[in-house]
Amino acid sequence: MEGTESVLNPHDKMRGRSVNRVATGEQAPRPAHEPGTITDAPPLSPELTDESGRVVELKTAPADRRFPFGNQTRHCYARYLEYHWCVKATGGESAECEKFAHYYRSLCPTDWIMEWNRQRELGIFPGPI
Repeated sequence: MEGTESVLNPHDKMRGRSVNRVATGEQAPRPAHEPGTITDAPPLSPELTDESGRVVELKTAPADRRFPFGNQTRHCYARYLEYHWCVKATGGESAECEKFAHYYRSLCPTDWIMEWNRQRELGIFPGPI
């Protein structure tokens, strides 16, 4: 049985597939997936709600020249402050304030928002609101 080791078995699943070898017929293509072997997509996360319980549609905040770099921490914080300044200045909800709310909700991690809201309620928030 000398020489049988050099013969390529086109169905050897342990060997990596080469596109050139598959194209020339020297190697078999990967077999199709068996039904049920591919997992389904994970379930969608629950809907995000604001402080009043309304469902919030998240959109990415537009680019801001004040924050040109990839780290958006300061951008998040600035938008959070702008929202609360707007609410304080207008005395309630307005379209302009809602715009800032969408921005900070899309930029800031939920844990930060919850902590900042808690700090505001206790009067220990470090920002100028």
